[in-house]
Amino acid sequence: MNEISLLAIALFFSLHQVSVKKGTIGCDTTTGTFVSIATTAVLFTLLSIPRLIRFASFVHPHFQSFVAIMAIAGILHFLIARTAFYFCIDRVGANVAGLLAATRIMFAALFGVIMFVEKLTFQILAMSGLIFLGIAVLSESWYENGGMNSKNAGSKVDVVGIALGLFTGFVAALSSAIVKAGMTIYSDAVLGTAIGYLASLLLFSLFAGGKIKRAGRDYWPFVLGGIFVGFGHYLRYEALSIYPVSVVEPFLSVYPMFTVVLSYVFLRDVEVFSLRLVVAALLIISGIEIYFLL
Repeated sequence: MNEISLLAIALFFSLHQVSVKKGTIGCDTTTGTFVSIATTAVLFTLLSIPRLIRFASFVHPHFQSFVAIMAIAGILHFLIARTAFYFCIDRVGANVAGLLAATRIMFAALFGVIMFVEKLTFQILAMSGLIFLGIAVLSESWYENGGMNSKNAGSKVDVVGIALGLFTGFVAALSSAIVKAGMTIYSDAVLGTAIGYLASLLLFSLFAGGKIKRAGRDYWPFVLGGIFVGFGHYLRYEALSIYPVSVVEPFLSVYPMFTVVLSYVFLRDVEVFSLRLVVAALLIISGIEIYFLL
C-alpha cells in the first residue's frame, strides 16, 4: 500500500458523502440512513466471518467485555454520528458537512488529553485554533450566493446544520476513544466494527422502525454510500496495520477537498461553491495536517 492507495481511501469517504447528498435530494433521510447502515453491516459481517471463527477457536477471557465495548462504540459512531451526519448533509450540503465532521481529529486529541492524560501540546492548540477559524469563516457570512444549500436559500446561518456537523465530529471522536479501550482487549478492528454495525442496525430498527419507509430503486445512492464508506473503513484499518496513525491520517484528512471537487462534478445544481468555502476548507485541513506533521 503506497501514497496513492492512502489517497484512494480518502476518495472513498468523499464518494460516500456525495452519494448520500444525492440520495437526500429525493428520498427520506431516515430510511436512507437505515439502508446505508444495513449495507455496511452486511459488508463487515461477511468480512468478519473468518475472524469470528478464529476468535471462537479459543476461549477468550474477556469476550463479553470486547463485544460490549465495540457495540457501544459502534452505536455512537455508526448510528448516532452517522444519522447526525446524514441530516447535516441534507441541511447544509456535502461540502460543509464534510468540513464540520473533520473536527473529529480535534475532538479526539482533546479526549486524549482528558481521558488518557495525554499532553496538551502546541500542535493541539494550533489545530484547534485553525479549525475554529475555519468554522467561523463558514459561519460569518453563511450564504454568499443566496444559500450554501438551495433548501435553505435566503436564510441566515443554519445553526442546526452546523451543530449536527460538530456533533458528528464529537461523537465520532468519543467512539474512537472507546474503540481504543476495546482494542486493548482484542486487536481486531474489522470484527469489532462488524459488532458495532450489527448493534447499530438492531437499535435503529427498534427505535426508528416505524419511520422507515419501503426503500425502492431511488435509494440506490444510500446503498452506494454504504459500500463506499465500508470499503473506506476496511482499507483504513489495513493501512493502520502497516503505517502509524501519523502517516495515515494526514492523507485521509484531505477528503473534504475531494468532496468539493466531486460535488462540483456531480452536484453542481444543489451545492453552491464560493471562495469562502475554499478558504474554510484550507484552514480546517491545515489545522489537521499541522497536528500530524509538526
